[in-house]
Amino acid sequence: MKIPFCGPSYVYRSTNFDAQRAINLYPARSEVGTSKAEWLMCPTPGRTAFANLPKQPIRGEYRTPSRAFAVAYDTLYEIFSDGTYIERGALLTFTGNVSMADNGIELIIVDGTVTGGWLLTLADNNYAQITSDFGGGVTVCFIDGYFLVNVPGSGIYQWSDIYNGGNWPPGNTANAEGSPDNLVAVVTVHRQVFLIGGDTIEVIYNTGASPDPFERVQGVFIEYGTNAPFSVQQAANTIFWIGTDKSGANVVWMAEGYNPKRISTTPIEYYLSKYNTSGATSYSYQEDGHYFIVWNVPGAPSSLVYDVTEQQWHERARWNTSSGLYERDRPDFHMYIFGKHLVSDYQDGIIYEQNLTYNDDNGTLIKRVRSMPYFTDDLEFLYFSEFQIDMQTGVGLIDDANTANTNPVANLRWSDDGGHSWSTEISVPIGEIGQYYTRVRWPGSLGRSRFRIWEISIIANVPVYMIAAHQKVSKGYA
Repeated sequence: MKIPFCGPSYVYRSTNFDAQRAINLYPARSEVGTSKAEWLMCPTPGRTAFANLPKQPIRGEYRTPSRAFAVAYDTLYEIFSDGTYIERGALLTFTGNVSMADNGIELIIVDGTVTGGWLLTLADNNYAQITSDFGGGVTVCFIDGYFLVNVPGSGIYQWSDIYNGGNWPPGNTANAEGSPDNLVAVVTVHRQVFLIGGDTIEVIYNTGASPDPFERVQGVFIEYGTNAPFSVQQAANTIFWIGTDKSGANVVWMAEGYNPKRISTTPIEYYLSKYNTSGATSYSYQEDGHYFIVWNVPGAPSSLVYDVTEQQWHERARWNTSSGLYERDRPDFHMYIFGKHLVSDYQDGIIYEQNLTYNDDNGTLIKRVRSMPYFTDDLEFLYFSEFQIDMQTGVGLIDDANTANTNPVANLRWSDDGGHSWSTEISVPIGEIGQYYTRVRWPGSLGRSRFRIWEISIIANVPVYMIAAHQKVSKGYA
C-alpha cells in the first residue's frame, strides 16, 4: 500500500503527536497534475569553493548589477567573476554583521556603530569614511536617490542628500513616531521604506517635498516588530521577519501588502523559542521557481528554510561525521552575480558557488533525511513485512574513490515510541550508474507497532529525488 511520504519539517513540542522532518530535502509539487505523484522530495543544492578571502569571518555580501563585494573581518573586498579579489578599503570594526546598499554611483557600508559608515565611489574606487553629521546605521537602504539608515540605539532614521552618500545634513532626520520602541532595521519595498522597530512597523514614502521628503503612509501600522535586524529579508516582492511584540516572540511573519501574515508553524515557533533570536541572520534566493528564505539562529543545530512557492518549511544542516550530529548550515549571506548563487561561510573566508548540480558541500557529503508522518490504525498492532521507496535510482558515480558514491545506499530506520528511540539502520543499494531498474526495498519482517515513524537517509554525492513510499502491512489485534 502507498503511504504518505513527502512533506515538510514539522516536529511538534510533543513528538508523540508529530515528528516528521525534511533535512537537506524539500517538497515540490507537480504543476501539471499528471505526474507519477503530486509531490516529490528534492535535494537542496550543494556547493563548491568559488573564492577564499584571506580574512574571516565574512560579515556581509552585496552585489550591484555588475559587481560583487564582501566584507571580511575589517576589509571590504571586490570579488571578480573568476574568483579572484582585491581590497577596496578598511573598516574600524572587526565583528558583527554589516549592511550595504548602492545608489548607482556609490556603495555604502554601515556596521551598527555611530561612526561606522564608509563609501566606495564605483567609478574610480575611491574609498572614504563618512564624517558629515552621520549618525551611523544598523541597516541601510536606498530609495529614490537617497540612502536611509536607522541610527543605532534610537527611534531615529536619517537620510543622505540625493545621490550623495557623503553628505548627511543634520536636519535630514525624523522619528518613527507610531511607537516609542527603537528602530531595528529599514527595508525598501515597492519604493516605500518599512521602518521596523522592536514591537511595531510603520511605512514611509517619498513625497518629493522639501526639506523633509518622507511622510508616513496613513493608516499603516503593523504591531509586530523584531529584535533581530538581520532576520529581516526582502524577497518575492515583500518582506519576511522573525517577530517580537508586546505579547511575545518567535512568530515568523511576511507582509501581504501592509498586513502581517503568520507563516511559521507551531513547531517552528517552538524551535525558535529555544534560542536567542536577536542574532539571527537570513538570506533569500530563487532557484527552479522556488523562492527560499533561510534563517540561521546562533546555537541552533540546523537552518530553517521557508519555501515561499510551496508554503512549506524544511531544514538544512551539515553532517559532522566525527560527532554524528547535525550542525547549522554554512552560509549566512547570498548574492546572485555572474550567473551564480554565491554564499559565504559564517566561520571562515570562503565564498561558495551554490548550485543544484553539486551534490556535496565542498567535498563534505550531505546527509539527506526524510522522517515520515505517523502510520497508525486505531492503535491496533500493525505487522510490517516490506517497505519500499519509489525514487530516482542508478545514480552512482563512475570511478569515484568513495564507494558511498559509486554504489550509494539508502538507510532505513524506524521509531515505535514517538521518535524517542530508533531501530538499527538497514541499508539497501539505490543503484550504480545506469542501474535504473533498481528497487529500493526492504523485504522481510520489519517488526510490529501500534504507531510507526519510518525514516530514510542517504549520504552520498549523488542526486536524491524521492517520490513515494509503499509498505506491506497486516493488522493484528492485541
